[in-house]
Amino acid sequence: MELVPVRCRIPELLKKKGKNQQWLADQTGLPKQRISDYVHLRLDNMTIRRAALMAYYLNCGIDDLFVWEWR
Repeated sequence: MELVPVRCRIPELLKKKGKNQQWLADQTGLPKQRISDYVHLRLDNMTIRRAALMAYYLNCGIDDLFVWEWR
């Protein structure tokens, strides 16, 4: 079994802050396309450093960025 992300919570966390993906891209220094790829689960290799950076700007824990499921 492995733990896999089944849904990204970044959009709802951004909405809660009244911000958008472009704002997060600007804050983190990542391309907007990379943020979009994470949101749509097209990339599953987010580094812990990148996750911590996004969590910092979204004011949440790293594990709150996604809904996780054992498969």
